[in-house]
Amino acid sequence: MIEKIVRNFASLKLRSCGIAVSGGSDSMALFHMLTDWESRDKPEIIVASIDHGLRSESKSEVEFVKKACEVKKVKHFSLAPTTHLLKMPGNIQDNARSARYKLLRNWAIAKNLQCILLGHTLDDQEENLLIRFFRGSGVDGLVSMEEMLPRNEILWIRPLLKFRKEDLRNYLRNKNYSWVDDPSNHDDKYKRVKIRKLLKQLKSNNLITPNFVKTADHMLRASKLSREIAISNSKTLLSFNDVGQISFQVEKFSQLFEDSQYRILAGILSWFSGRFYKPRFSQLENMYNKIFNVNMRGSTLGGTIFKKKNGIVTVTRELGSIEENFLVKNKKFIWDNRWLITLKSGSQGQLYVKPYGLLGIDDQEISITGEFDRNAMATIPMIVTKRDVKFVPFSNLKYDIDVKLLNQDNEFYKFF
Repeated sequence: MIEKIVRNFASLKLRSCGIAVSGGSDSMALFHMLTDWESRDKPEIIVASIDHGLRSESKSEVEFVKKACEVKKVKHFSLAPTTHLLKMPGNIQDNARSARYKLLRNWAIAKNLQCILLGHTLDDQEENLLIRFFRGSGVDGLVSMEEMLPRNEILWIRPLLKFRKEDLRNYLRNKNYSWVDDPSNHDDKYKRVKIRKLLKQLKSNNLITPNFVKTADHMLRASKLSREIAISNSKTLLSFNDVGQISFQVEKFSQLFEDSQYRILAGILSWFSGRFYKPRFSQLENMYNKIFNVNMRGSTLGGTIFKKKNGIVTVTRELGSIEENFLVKNKKFIWDNRWLITLKSGSQGQLYVKPYGLLGIDDQEISITGEFDRNAMATIPMIVTKRDVKFVPFSNLKYDIDVKLLNQDNEFYKFF
């Protein structure tokens, strides 16, 4: 098992990578396998643990991982959401998952990492497949997890997808390594725990065979074909401008396969929101129906604004969904999901990023080069101090900074 994981990892010839380690058996097994691996070509490995702030035990679990890193002389970072997840609307588990991937992504970019390793297993594959089947998911929802997935300039790798959780625990026992058992893994109030118990029962009655998870592999092949068709269609359908507004003709949109229409809408929403997972189908269906409603003028969904005028739909970021004052902590980071900001060596002092639409009245003399939709323009990044505006893209303000809208093919179509 270890030899196969290390061999596959070594073939990537990486110089740096991060591991997301919660303290559970899966991520701890991955951590120990890679830190015990001896090789001249071994990349630098650092670790991040996330405290979601949802359980009283979470702080001690992060501390457990930190101590394991100290023993192995590996750098450890503790990450936490800036917004309390219990105060956010929507499903807590979904919000926690989105916050987790966002934190890891920004951490990897700030530390100039090439990849992040995740400890998902074959058991996770089976649980996801059954959860999504009961949810009524389509082809995309039933696909298998991919071992390697590029997102936001980071390669996400799941080296343990072919291995069982119990095999990993046996490895830890044999090596005399410990792990933390999350009590929520036994709490029936969580859907995943109920599914885990159901899977065990189905297997004991020979109602699910080891080939069960192959359904997800078949779905993945079908999904890839549908994705390529949608990408091909969208390249002739969608138009971008420099401030991130997307537009398309309703008539052309109506001529596409229905699957492509939904996939394009999901891709647009995911690009704006930066969420690792696509919107729920019920949300897409609601927006789909509005687009073809003759009375539709405007609608919001997932932090975006859809407007329709003269047969043209425009999509922009919703100003109210953007963090008002984002404290700059790193030289390189992604702001509001779509803007890659790099501060050069000359940048000094405490800086913040805020959307242009929140400019004060005294700052209106800043002139913008180019004509853009006012709503779209309002959502571009400004670099400010507590007193002054230092930089605005497309303006007469110059600063030692590079701002890039992540709308290239590899940055946009990855969400399809």
